Amino acid sequence: MSNEIVKYGNRLNTIPLGKLNANELNLFISLVQQSYQKGTRTLLYSFDKLKALSKYDRSNERFVKDIMRTNSKLLSINAYIDDGVTIKQFACFNTFEINRAKQTLKVAVNPDFQGLFNDLSHWTRFQLSQFNSLHSAYAKNMFRLIKQYRTVGRLKLTTDELFKQLDLPKSYKKDQGNVRKRVLRPIKEELTPVIRGLAIKTIRGAGRGRPVVGYEFTWHPEAKNADDFEKGRYADQRMKLDNIDLNSDLTPKEKARAYDRVLGYKLGTTDPKLWKEVDGSEDKEAVEKQLTEKEKYDQFRELLKSWLQYFGHLGEKVTGKLKALLDEYGLESIKTQIKRYGSLDSLNLDISTLLDMIENSLKQEAEDD
Repeated sequence: MSNEIVKYGNRLNTIPLGKLNANELNLFISLVQQSYQKGTRTLLYSFDKLKALSKYDRSNERFVKDIMRTNSKLLSINAYIDDGVTIKQFACFNTFEINRAKQTLKVAVNPDFQGLFNDLSHWTRFQLSQFNSLHSAYAKNMFRLIKQYRTVGRLKLTTDELFKQLDLPKSYKKDQGNVRKRVLRPIKEELTPVIRGLAIKTIRGAGRGRPVVGYEFTWHPEAKNADDFEKGRYADQRMKLDNIDLNSDLTPKEKARAYDRVLGYKLGTTDPKLWKEVDGSEDKEAVEKQLTEKEKYDQFRELLKSWLQYFGHLGEKVTGKLKALLDEYGLESIKTQIKRYGSLDSLNLDISTLLDMIENSLKQEAEDD
């Protein structure tokens, strides 16, 4: 289910979903994806299918509670759709039936809102697994809003619009530090890997203290014919890491945290020094030393990506060993050995043995020279 595509009418983005947490958003958007072009007929889903779609990994008992809570929150959202003639309060499903014994969920889209999922003229589209892989609800909601303007590359939200869409605490309006730290930073760190060139600018108004009046999100516009399909494990992960490396709006610390998120590490694991910057010192020797260190870090990032191409998983033991090997043998020699052993799928080696074999091959190669 890696290439399931979500597609719905843009009007759904006018309904704030900030009250839903990350798991609830995954469940709802998975149901949205399954409702596309299905009209209002009743649909039946097994728990196993919904869990797979939404990347849900908890017990069935907890699953039932989360499904119920998701629909309860949807029913409590104080939102409506206005087509210029009629105003309708939002209630997405008029059938929502859970069967514990059969472990199924039966749903049917409310006829009043079938236009959100059928015969669309203006729509938002994205990859379901990409949405579900995001961690925070803030990042998920901004992801779907950005995807509405995917080919434009720009989205402006007033402060009130951002607070409404993300359901931010009212206290944050008096403390922009919380908005930057708890909202915008996680959004940047999570979305940069999948939204190329993402940058967030704070817009200030006139008057005393120049209060924040809005936020501008910019990114590299997508081509109109771009698809949302996965390109393969290595290609997708390489793209994410490249997007982090090339984003000039992220600080070294934010890049390090973004790497941690992509690689599944505990936040704070990756060293921000991987993105060492040359400070422009007039001391020639100091500049040369900085450049040498920067080149070393560039090579280390390239080595990590090469490892991911063939083995798909990095841990602290692997990164530590690769760094040591890089210092001793150089980038190209290690990449050659990684490629060599990466092509020997039949060996089915554990990571420790694999690293030892690569190191032994490098030693032998050095002795032969």
